[in-house]
Amino acid sequence: MVIGHRFFGTTGTASAPFNGGRTTTHEVGHWLNLLHIWGDDDNGCNGSDLVEDTPNSGGPNFQTPTFPRLSCSNGPDGDMFVNYMDYTDDKSMFMFTRGQVARMDATLDSARSTFNGA
Repeated sequence: MVIGHRFFGTTGTASAPFNGGRTTTHEVGHWLNLLHIWGDDDNGCNGSDLVEDTPNSGGPNFQTPTFPRLSCSNGPDGDMFVNYMDYTDDKSMFMFTRGQVARMDATLDSARSTFNGA
């Protein structure tokens, strides 16, 4: 995992639209065993992030989408572009799902257990 200084943190060289600290949140999500919400299948609508409560997306979302952003027959709510595991601007990201939190917890109890004292 490598994070460029222009996309890390909220001050200094961090620049909009990636100056809200969300790039780090996204990358730590990967470190804790989360996948992108579209399942990295090149816009095929067949991928999975292996988490039940995130709807599949046709691919990454960019900038600041408006609700709903539909793909992969995932209406009426559409893509969960507010999720940290998408590619939107920092101001659009604000959540992990309960399933993603459970997956990260499971990783902290297994592969990354040295980080939580387990």
